[in-house]
Amino acid sequence: MKKIAIVTLCMLFVGVFTISSVLSREPLQTPTPYMITTIGTTGNFTGDIGFQHGGNATVVGTLSGTYTIVRRGGRFTGEWATENYTGTMRGGFARHILVGKISTMINGTQRTLPIVGFIGAKDGQFRGRFMAPVGPALYFWGTYT
Repeated sequence: MKKIAIVTLCMLFVGVFTISSVLSREPLQTPTPYMITTIGTTGNFTGDIGFQHGGNATVVGTLSGTYTIVRRGGRFTGEWATENYTGTMRGGFARHILVGKISTMINGTQRTLPIVGFIGAKDGQFRGRFMAPVGPALYFWGTYT
């Protein structure tokens, strides 16, 4: 029941954001720090995943992949790895919202989880936070080219 409530809340959040962005036809105003629209059209990214960001960061894994920008958002595909697991990820982002899914093999079975979070980018660096229905909300940060 708790998982259903969390997934429903995430889907409601994504739905409201999508509807409001479709209805808003106004162009972006003055860019703010870590605004997605400041990056190129395609490229690569590498970074870390952890429980905290900054000086007290506890890194639990790495991520790398490629991205493509379309309009005010984009798509990404990549790989992630921790000490015990590896997997793939893919999804999209619009302005500061990230939606996608991660996959990994657990006991010989391919498992896929949806993720939702926040992302920002500026001057060759990105950072954000994502959550899934299972597990803790994790920070991610790194560089893009």
